[in-house]
Amino acid sequence: MKETKKFFCIFAAITTLFVPAFAAAQGAQKAGSDTYTWNGELVALDENARTLTVKSRVVGDQPMAELGKFKAGDRIVLTWSGFDKYADAINHAVRYDAAKKYEERFTFPVEFVAFDSAHQYVTFKAPVPANGVSAIKSLKSGEWITATSPHAKSAESPIVSVRPYVSSATNSN
Repeated sequence: MKETKKFFCIFAAITTLFVPAFAAAQGAQKAGSDTYTWNGELVALDENARTLTVKSRVVGDQPMAELGKFKAGDRIVLTWSGFDKYADAINHAVRYDAAKKYEERFTFPVEFVAFDSAHQYVTFKAPVPANGVSAIKSLKSGEWITATSPHAKSAESPIVSVRPYVSSATNSN
């Protein structure tokens, strides 16, 4: 009886200390950041059209099966694998449906360019803000960018900012 009472006292103390902290962390995760960052290899930048063509990594069976079905110029929706503020690779791809509202986190519409199944990369185009063009216009094809996107709240602006993946020493001031 004494051991059971001791166990419940310890359990109550642990629950009192950790459950509120865990609940707060879960609430913060749900609220999360309004944006997330992802990386890709720059293929091209069209300054006049303010569009970025980028190549990003693909993971998982679903996009590997679906991406081969699209043709250049098709409008598609990409979903990134990620957590909170950071995305790593594209783990879902579907044909864009204008009647559907895309609310999933880490999701945005793009223009499909190509899919390289052998190397597991998808190439796509997306609009960038004017300040994004100026931030990366000195980059060459093959260099990497870091983009920031909203968590599925603005299909019109899939990229809210973009910068070189690595800042040079001359840009750090």
